[in-house]
Amino acid sequence: MLKKWLNKDEYSLGILLGLIIPVPAAFVFLLLLRLLQNTLHAFTTVRDMDILLLGLAVNLVVMRYYLTKRKFDKTGKALLVITVALILSFLIFLKNSSITFPV
Repeated sequence: MLKKWLNKDEYSLGILLGLIIPVPAAFVFLLLLRLLQNTLHAFTTVRDMDILLLGLAVNLVVMRYYLTKRKFDKTGKALLVITVALILSFLIFLKNSSITFPV
């Protein structure tokens, strides 16, 4: 059922993927950052907010997949709009924030 739903060319699919994908991606990147910071004492100047921006970059990979491989224009365009909106909101509201996540 999920595979069938992901094979549709719909704006709603692109919007939903654009909002859901960055969350687990940022969480994985945050775990890797904490691991590197605690074991190798590297990347100590990287902020948690920067990792959120890296999580948004994963949307670009998914967008490219839907636009080039699958030729699903509606889904890819919706992913692009949501990604740009999230990046702009990050730059406006969270760029200079010092929020840290307890991981």
